[in-house]
Amino acid sequence: MTGRIVAGALGLLMILAVSGLAYQLVASRKDRQAYPPPGRMVDVGGYRLHMHCLGTGQPTVILEAGLPMSSLHWSPVKQKLAAITTVCAYDRAGLG
Repeated sequence: MTGRIVAGALGLLMILAVSGLAYQLVASRKDRQAYPPPGRMVDVGGYRLHMHCLGTGQPTVILEAGLPMSSLHWSPVKQKLAAITTVCAYDRAGLG
């Protein structure tokens, strides 16, 4: 009797885990389509990094976010610098 209860509970947990994984995969795909990143993806030595640049002029200022931040934390600074020069912020591989 106890074995059936344990097996049933484990089966239910497996069904819930697989359902949660499927939901997460579908929702993530929809989010990527609905909310594309504002910049572009750049290949850097086999890694794809998200980079967003604003403004024109020289020199180009590169903003690097500290761990575990994303380039979005630079938005207020990026807007002000873009008025006088080119400014780019990027996300480290796997972040942002």
